[in-house]
Amino acid sequence: MSWRARLGIIYPADGALDDEYWKLVPPGVTVHITRIEVPHEDQTIELLEAQATSPDIEKAAGDLTIIRLDAVAYACTSGSFLLGAGSDLDIIQRMEAAASGVPCTTTTTAAVRALKALGAKKLAVVTPYPDEINARLEAFLADSGFQVVALEGLGLYHGIWGQPAGAAYRLATEADVPEAEAMFISCTNFRTLEVLDALEQDLGKPVVSANQATVWDLLRLAGIRPNLERLGMLYRIEPTE
Repeated sequence: MSWRARLGIIYPADGALDDEYWKLVPPGVTVHITRIEVPHEDQTIELLEAQATSPDIEKAAGDLTIIRLDAVAYACTSGSFLLGAGSDLDIIQRMEAAASGVPCTTTTTAAVRALKALGAKKLAVVTPYPDEINARLEAFLADSGFQVVALEGLGLYHGIWGQPAGAAYRLATEADVPEAEAMFISCTNFRTLEVLDALEQDLGKPVVSANQATVWDLLRLAGIRPNLERLGMLYRIEPTE
């Protein structure tokens, strides 16, 4: 029952990790997910850019708020960083206008807020993406005030949802370097939730994943202060304004 808050997620149609969102909320908070269309062919940079500017995003935000949500997120990491720093804020403005002022966020915005809340500036980054998308992510993070000291990807344009959580674990342990103050795992379709705590224990540093950061920011926007176990250090700090 949603006696504390209702959270909305706008997910690309190929998103398959709804269960991660359900596990990231405390009692009394419900998650309501809708999807927007994505191309069936290989997702090139050009197609992903078009998705980021699609009016389907704000239409979905407006449709979701019929049920009086407390916060809404566009849950696509690449779709909210590919067009560069500030493009995520443009998406948020479009969503909030369509949602009659309900507070909104994007996964990239949420990840930046989460990493800053943890005090991290030097990052190791792992993704399921190919190099050309990784380059855009590195530029976005640099423009957002971070230094990427290591970056590894799986080279995938599609089928990311089929990767087990162990793939994220192995990639993160291989990519980590001593100077990294935190690890960021990108992509809302890359399963990570069940390995977050193990990664933090083994790496000795905070680990932020796309879905974890998305819901953490939604909860923050809704005025909820979670303190949940096995969801990483991010869920054990006081939320920032």
